[in-house]
Amino acid sequence: MLALLWCCLSPAIGQARAPLPAINLHHTSWTARDGAPGLILSITQSRDGWLWLGGPTGLYRFDGMQFEQFAPSNGPLLSRNVSLVNAFADGSLWIGYRGGGAGVLRQGRITNYGEGAGLPNRPVWGLEQDGDGRIWAATSGGMFYLENQRWRAPAASWHLPEVGFKTLMRDRQGVLWAQGDAGVYCLRPGAMRFARAVDSGTGVLFNLPDGSVLSWDARRAHFNQLSGGKPSAAPVWRQHLGSPSSLLFDRHGDLWVGQKEGLEYRGAHGIAAATPPLGLSGRSVFALFEDQEGSVWAATSAGIDRFRQGRLAQVALPEEAVGAAVLADAHGGAWIGGYHVAAAGAGPFRLTPLWPPNREGYADWVTGLTRTSDGTLWYSSYGFLRRVRGGDSRNIALPAGLGGMMAGTLLAERDDSLLVAVRNHGLYRRKVDGSWEKHGNPGDVAVMARSDAAGLWLGTHAGRVVHAEGAAWRSYGPAEGMTLGLLMALHLHDGHVWAGGDSGVAWLDAARFQRLQGVRGEMFDGVSGIVELDNGDLWLNATAGVFRIPAAELARFRQAPDYRVRHELLDQQEGLEGAAPRLTPSPSMVLSSDGHLWIVRSGGTFRLNLAQQLPAAPRQPVLIKAIGRPGEGRPPQDALRLAAGSSALQIDYTVPALLAMPEKVRFRYRLEEVDGQWQEVGARRSAYYSNLGAGDYHFRVAASDYNGQWTGPESVVHFSIAPLLTERGWFRLLCGALLLALAYLAYRWHIARVRRHMAGRLQERVGERERIARELHDTLLQSVQGLILHVHAAVMKLPPQDSARAQLENALRQADEVVDEGRGRIRELRGEDEADTPDFAAAVRATAARLRPAHADAIALQVGGRVRPLAPAIHQEALAIVSEAVANAYRHANAERVAVEIQYGALEFRCVVRDDGRGIPAHIVSEGGRQNHWGLRGMAERAQRIRAKLVLRNEEGCGAEWQLVLPAALAYTR
Repeated sequence: MLALLWCCLSPAIGQARAPLPAINLHHTSWTARDGAPGLILSITQSRDGWLWLGGPTGLYRFDGMQFEQFAPSNGPLLSRNVSLVNAFADGSLWIGYRGGGAGVLRQGRITNYGEGAGLPNRPVWGLEQDGDGRIWAATSGGMFYLENQRWRAPAASWHLPEVGFKTLMRDRQGVLWAQGDAGVYCLRPGAMRFARAVDSGTGVLFNLPDGSVLSWDARRAHFNQLSGGKPSAAPVWRQHLGSPSSLLFDRHGDLWVGQKEGLEYRGAHGIAAATPPLGLSGRSVFALFEDQEGSVWAATSAGIDRFRQGRLAQVALPEEAVGAAVLADAHGGAWIGGYHVAAAGAGPFRLTPLWPPNREGYADWVTGLTRTSDGTLWYSSYGFLRRVRGGDSRNIALPAGLGGMMAGTLLAERDDSLLVAVRNHGLYRRKVDGSWEKHGNPGDVAVMARSDAAGLWLGTHAGRVVHAEGAAWRSYGPAEGMTLGLLMALHLHDGHVWAGGDSGVAWLDAARFQRLQGVRGEMFDGVSGIVELDNGDLWLNATAGVFRIPAAELARFRQAPDYRVRHELLDQQEGLEGAAPRLTPSPSMVLSSDGHLWIVRSGGTFRLNLAQQLPAAPRQPVLIKAIGRPGEGRPPQDALRLAAGSSALQIDYTVPALLAMPEKVRFRYRLEEVDGQWQEVGARRSAYYSNLGAGDYHFRVAASDYNGQWTGPESVVHFSIAPLLTERGWFRLLCGALLLALAYLAYRWHIARVRRHMAGRLQERVGERERIARELHDTLLQSVQGLILHVHAAVMKLPPQDSARAQLENALRQADEVVDEGRGRIRELRGEDEADTPDFAAAVRATAARLRPAHADAIALQVGGRVRPLAPAIHQEALAIVSEAVANAYRHANAERVAVEIQYGALEFRCVVRDDGRGIPAHIVSEGGRQNHWGLRGMAERAQRIRAKLVLRNEEGCGAEWQLVLPAALAYTR
């Protein structure tokens, strides 16, 4: 039932009456700044949950969050001027046009029927299906029905007059009702003619929850009962409606009346209203509709409004009672400040003042409230206590010397004495005889609680909890887990001790307090009200809102104190305003005898019906609205293939069936080829991706219910992205081949550059060798030759038998050999004997034979690959390196066996020299050779000069191995 603020209905027409109270329902309005259309004439809800709106500016749909002007996928509407929208059970949406004609929308595609299809060029005000499946249209030019895709006017046998009709309705029994200028007519299932019900003219038809059918006679301004029992006098709240522009009976049988100056709600408990000053989006109300969840929608001249029933009802309190202490009575009501508040069923709250309000200063500010066993109410305030017994209200002075202090929390003892916490002065007891005494020394007390099972518990401003154990006090501080800061609430239930404060809430487990934490890390900060129910549920009045923690979650927390509990949150989306009060009043939340919670917040006082749960959310799958590049989305379809280059993607989705509280619906999605797990995005209704490549994709999305549970089915869309030219296989192969070709060309260019560089260096060396050869020929050889001639001339003068002549002739022969050898060296320097140079293997064999000592074996030479001539410079330097390696093996390593392996490879030339000697000492290798010896250094320099790779593998006592490697392009001449 709807909860309304009470007002009295005056039956006199035209009599002045007091302003009506606001409709006490959760009210949300949307105007043009929110994207809402104005001047909507008709509202309906399709089977998939969309709210459809029709008016002069077109057809719109709404999912609770966003208004969209709808355009069919296969063509435009017949006209933008829509007069009617009506959703059928088969999921189709029928549309009437004010300029004439009708249309039906199925799966986003429109079928229009205009004058050519048999409809007159007159406004269509009603579209409905009769009990036999026939579609009827009510127009200002008469009634028509659809047959074989053509509209026909009924023959005379149908007993329908040829006058204008305004309203069509099919009741729960399948009877079609039509109301027009000549009265109301009905067509029962199986019948082939209409029967006249009443002669009342233009108006609206209603099928009430009890099954009865009413018609509103706008001309005579009253209701006619057409079926459903004996006609009876209309209740007073259905009378004197004035000139309504729209009417609606909701599922409870209460009446909503759209007026030119606002909206009225009429029920057995009174009348309430919504006007622009009370938050209505516009002055005039043109259309009313109740959706699947029971929310009532009103279309005004400036926007759209939603009224839904909530679990919370706000109590309209006088200013002096706002934020005051609260105490439940034994009859479902409560004392709030200086007022008693009662609620009769679903009716309005009744406030009864307990004393004349002062309305000045702090005299009426109530910081604490308790009740003794004789029914006396005790209030604490600044400087005094107030005692209320029946109609007697009087002030009671505080102990001497404390008259100007603030009395905070109060607690009635079993003997009807009072414990009073005086700010900054500790705890006092007022005895039954009226005397005062200081009660122990627990500190500056902020909150108190007592139960038979748990005893007396106190919370101090210093953040400590104190337990009275007989005459002793046991204190709990940080060492015992009490780290809540300022304590603002204590609650005892069946031996359980709960404490709430600035930093959260904690439960006493044996001798230690354990802090409660939410599943997403919530600490429940600012708790000033705690209630544990008999079923084990825990309710907390905290800064962020009111939390409910189920008993099952608390049981797991008690077993494992580090467990994070799941919970439900009531906040502004439920109509709760403000934050939990800080310190006073304490407690800020109490349980009434009829199972309601009275909650004090900074934004007002509220009454929560614990028996009422969140509305059942329809189990509708998520609707994927559009997919594509940002701003270019289109509805998904089978085998959807997006254009090449669609790397940035936006996917829009929604759940239109959840219209009551769409803000509480959470979404999660996953693109299987990209996301490793579900992405929870809260209330956001779009998914964004970037840097997507070509390929096939699967997108999944799911929505929670109002409690945050993932109960609904998943929705899946399959799509693919076409590859760009650069993403196609043949293009990538071509690019790979091109890269290989470029790499090969770069390699050839590099080799050519190296060759040119080496050729230049070789040319320099050749020039230098030619210069040396010339110098040797022109100086040394010429001088030696001259010397030989002079000596020979001298020898010829000596007698042939002279012993000296024989010695000189022998010396001359040796000198000739030296000259010949010198000429040979000159030829080598000039390169004149290159054509006669032996192959590399033969040169190595000859050099090794010359270097081999008498005790050593001949070298083992192995040649592999196709023998190719080496470049002259490479031949000489490589031979010099191999000769040095062989000489070192024989001379320094005392090797007996030396093996040389020459490999003429297609990619590289390789020469390996191995010996069985004693190896090269490690310090000689690390220093690059012996001091004043240049063999190893010369080998490295020669290898570097010809750009060869020279590697030594050496192990003392086991011989050495030299490996010389050159690229084939440098080593060979061809």
